[in-house]
Amino acid sequence: MKKLIIKAFALVILVSAITIACKKVPDGFLSPNIRYEEIPILVPQGIVKVSTALTLDGSAMPIKVKLLHVYDRATGKVVDDIFSKKYTIKVWTGLYDPKVDNTLEKINAKRKDSLVLPISINEFSGQLEANFATLNIPLGEYEFDLEVSNSAGSKVYPKIGRFNLNPAAPFEIPGTGRQQAFKVGAETTIKELVPTVISVKKLSDTPDKIVVRVLDKNGVAFNAANGELARRPNAGNAPGFLQTLDIYSLSAANFADRMEFVYGTVPFPLASLGNGFNYYYRIPTQFVHFDDPTLPDGQYTCNIRFPFRIFVPGTYEVTVTVPGVTRR
Repeated sequence: MKKLIIKAFALVILVSAITIACKKVPDGFLSPNIRYEEIPILVPQGIVKVSTALTLDGSAMPIKVKLLHVYDRATGKVVDDIFSKKYTIKVWTGLYDPKVDNTLEKINAKRKDSLVLPISINEFSGQLEANFATLNIPLGEYEFDLEVSNSAGSKVYPKIGRFNLNPAAPFEIPGTGRQQAFKVGAETTIKELVPTVISVKKLSDTPDKIVVRVLDKNGVAFNAANGELARRPNAGNAPGFLQTLDIYSLSAANFADRMEFVYGTVPFPLASLGNGFNYYYRIPTQFVHFDDPTLPDGQYTCNIRFPFRIFVPGTYEVTVTVPGVTRR
C-alpha cells in the first residue's frame, strides 16, 4: 500500500512537470519605463534632425516602434492629419562628392524625388527623424504616442515623447572669422590680428547662388577680378591650398567688387572636405596696408578665414570685413 502511494505521488509530480513544461513561458521583457532622454526634442524647421534613440530600460531587443498619434500640446487636439501627409523632396541614392559631382546633371543622377513624411519615428530605434519637408508643418509644440513591440508583446506608451518645431535660420556661421599676417618668403612668420567680421543675409529664394564681398576697414571691396583675393597655400611647406568656396560650387566667377558661386544642393556644403566649413583666402601684399606699424607695406600678406553654411535654397550675400586693413 505504501509503495502504491509513493508511485501515485511520483506520477502526480511527473504530470505536473510535463504540464509546466508545455506552458509557454514569456520570452524576454518589455519595460513599462521606456522613455526618451531628450524632452523636448528640439527640431529646427527645414533642417535635418535625428534625435537620440529610446532608452529601453532593459527591454529585450529587437524592438519595433510604431507612431500612433500626434497632439498639439497647446490645445490637446490630435493632429495626425498634419503629420501623415507626405511631401516630395530630393533623396540621395549615391555618395555625393563635390570634386566629382560638379554639374547639376551629375548631382541629379545621384538623387531622386521621393514622397516622405516630414517627421517620422525610426521603427528600430524610436529615433525621431525630421527633414526639409518640415517647412510645410506649423511651428509649435507637439507630443506623441508610441506602440513598442518585442518578443514579450506590445505596449502603448501614451504621450511618451515631445518635440518643439522651432523657426530656424536658413544659414549658419559655424565658427569665428580669423585674420593673420604672413611674412612674404617666410610663411612660418605669422602674426595673429583682429578677426574678420562676418555678416550674412538672404537676398531671394532663387537662384541658388552665394555672393561674397571682402571689405577693408573703410568698406572698400577688394577686387577679386584683379587678383586681390587669391587662394591661400597650406601652412608651412605642405603642397596645395586650403579650401575655398569654389571647390564645392558648380561654378565661380570673380568681379571687381565680389565673388559669386553657384551651388547645386543643400545643405551647402553637404559635407566638409576638411577644415570644417571654413574658407580661406589671401590678399597679396601689394594690395594691402596694415594699421599695425610692425607690418610694413610689401612684406606681409593678409590671410583671412570665414565660416558659412546654407540649409535652404536661395541667393545669399556674405560680407567679410577685415579690420585694421586698408586696400591699396
